[in-house]
Amino acid sequence: MKDNQHEPSFEERVTQLETIVKTLEKGDASLEEALQLFEEGIALSRQLKKQLDRTEKRIEQVLQDEDGRLRPLTMEMDDET
Repeated sequence: MKDNQHEPSFEERVTQLETIVKTLEKGDASLEEALQLFEEGIALSRQLKKQLDRTEKRIEQVLQDEDGRLRPLTMEMDDET
């Protein structure tokens, strides 16, 4: 069970992935270390994609009209330029 365990935020996962990429780009890791880092990076990438997909679905739900169709989001621009 996950009592008292911290679930990393999206931003924390991105930072972890960036660290892995930088480490792999250096080329200093042994083959075994590089493989482990690569596996961790793939897992993080998949977690990030799932989170982005969930967020996109939530946004679509917010933007649906009464008939369930997506309505365009219009943004008003200030005339002050």
